[in-house]
Amino acid sequence: MRFDNIWIAGTGGTLGEFEPVAAAVADGRYSAEAAESTGMISYARATQAPPEMAVTAGRQAVKDAVEKGARIDTDTVLLHSHGHFQGIDLWPAACWIARELLGEHVDSTPTTVNAWSNGSLAALDVAASTLLARPDVPSALITLADRFAPPTDRFHTSPGMVFGDGAAAGVVTRDGGRLRLRSLVSRTDTVLEGLSRGAEPFRTSPEGQPDMRRRTREFLASGEVSLRDVHTRVADCTRRVVARALDEAGVGADGIDWFLTPFVGRTLYRESFVRPLGITPRNTVHELGLTIGHLGPCDQMYGLDHLLRNDLLERGDRILVIGTGMGFTFSAAVLTADGV
Repeated sequence: MRFDNIWIAGTGGTLGEFEPVAAAVADGRYSAEAAESTGMISYARATQAPPEMAVTAGRQAVKDAVEKGARIDTDTVLLHSHGHFQGIDLWPAACWIARELLGEHVDSTPTTVNAWSNGSLAALDVAASTLLARPDVPSALITLADRFAPPTDRFHTSPGMVFGDGAAAGVVTRDGGRLRLRSLVSRTDTVLEGLSRGAEPFRTSPEGQPDMRRRTREFLASGEVSLRDVHTRVADCTRRVVARALDEAGVGADGIDWFLTPFVGRTLYRESFVRPLGITPRNTVHELGLTIGHLGPCDQMYGLDHLLRNDLLERGDRILVIGTGMGFTFSAAVLTADGV
């Protein structure tokens, strides 16, 4: 969809302490071959619970947005996104985050947007659509946070990447801000949902730490699609959402100044994004990702905050943002740095 007057007015981000990947190789938690393929240098490991990190990032985003003239009050909508355990079972983390950031009484429903690793763009889509449909809502506050502490194995949960811990936030408004949203497009290939389900039966309680690699093997063994088919379908969906987002924003691929994708390892980055799209980006945040790890749903919003907080954008720069998540969902957005 094309957007004309939706902005990100403020952003925030926080990470755990950096841990060297070399130490994990040395003690046997991660193989030297995998480390060489991914090119991972370090990853962020947090001791805080994800909602606590979300509040830290959210306070930064609110401060930045208010300085830009954004209105944030009890009518502001709060959207929280995560893919992993938030520290307490059977607990509405979004409501606690809303209390910490917006106060005791909020005239909306704090909501969790669960799109797994595509949470940044899914939440941005919901926020932008809400502002278009609800003139009484002045702004939307997005928070995203995950921590991949034991028993989760951050090195082997998904091939081609190492998971990191952190949070990000953004305030979405009308009539001005720092980054202007030009387009946002999504597509879902529901056949690939089985990659994260495998042959698992439905249960009445959690099983503990899931074996995600086993599930993928089970899905491929079912014969519904081959591994080659998976790669073909992923590449096709990625190309489709990017082509539509660029077209709706009125931008050619050669007009993109910054290329922002999920924080994955070198090989997966090349095979999933650079090669299928045929793009040779002028500027990326890929090297940043190799130092902090894949932050679940936070990658894209954290990447935008990194660009803004470090003054890496020039006025008018065009940013292509890509998101993917289990399910299997694909999103692309074009933003322009019209307010930096």
